[in-house]
Amino acid sequence: MSQHATARPQVRPSARRATTPTPRRLRVVAPPAAEGNGFFLALCVALVLAGFVGVLVLNTAMAKGSFTMRDLQHRSDELTDTQDDLRHALDAVSGPGPLAQEARDLGMVPAETPAFLRLADGKVIGVAKKARKDDTFSVVTESSSGARPTAKAPASTAPSR
Repeated sequence: MSQHATARPQVRPSARRATTPTPRRLRVVAPPAAEGNGFFLALCVALVLAGFVGVLVLNTAMAKGSFTMRDLQHRSDELTDTQDDLRHALDAVSGPGPLAQEARDLGMVPAETPAFLRLADGKVIGVAKKARKDDTFSVVTESSSGARPTAKAPASTAPSR
């Protein structure tokens, strides 16, 4: 406010005396007009439904992944079993007994004096002599009980080399 304004006294209304109140008349009032529209409600319902559909799709994808993982695990177990069977079969034919028998069948005999070839420089170490056929050749193998039985080679009819 400015400094030049003058203060004016405010007039008070006179007090009314209580008289007999006049009855008010009641009347029907129209309901208030809706301020919003259904767009917000439709948006909320759509968001809830989208959430449910998203959870359903996620759950279905996880279930499919679980079935795929179970099938792959089953296939891996089968392949592991096959690998073990092949490894046992290879061990059975590559042990000392089967190899010695195969060598006898091919007419091979054990060397009396071995010679070795050094791969670094190609030098032959030792002097090899011609091997003679030995019918008493034996191979020691290990059994499942831990004992070491000795297998004697049968007399072979294959010609010696």
